[in-house]
Amino acid sequence: MARILIVDDEPDVLAVLARMLEAEGHAVKSAGSAEEGLEQLGAGSYDLILMDIDLPRMTGFEAIQRFSERSAAPILLMSGHADESFREDAKLLGARGLLGKPFDSNELIKAVREALR
Repeated sequence: MARILIVDDEPDVLAVLARMLEAEGHAVKSAGSAEEGLEQLGAGSYDLILMDIDLPRMTGFEAIQRFSERSAAPILLMSGHADESFREDAKLLGARGLLGKPFDSNELIKAVREALR
C-alpha cells in the first residue's frame, strides 16, 4: 500500500482517480490546486504525487520544483498534451513520467506501479 497525493482541479477526475487507486489498496488524499497540494505535503508524507499539468494559478511544471523541495516522492504528471517532446520536458523537470489523458484504469495502475519502484 502506498500513500498517494492526487492534485487536479477537476473534482470528477479526483473522485475517479481516488476510487481506482483505493481499489488497488492505496491510501489517497486529494487536492484541487497546487497550493492545496503543497498544504497536504505539510500535513503528511507521500510515496507518490499524481498531478495534472493544467492547474489554475500554478502549472504542474511550475509546481514540480515546489513539490520536490518539500517531498522526495516521485511525481507522475497527467496531461491531455502528452506528445513525446512534452513527455521529455516533464522528465527533464523531474517528473517520473507523464500519463496522457484520457487514460484507462490499466494504464494508470501500470504507471503508478512503475513510478513506485
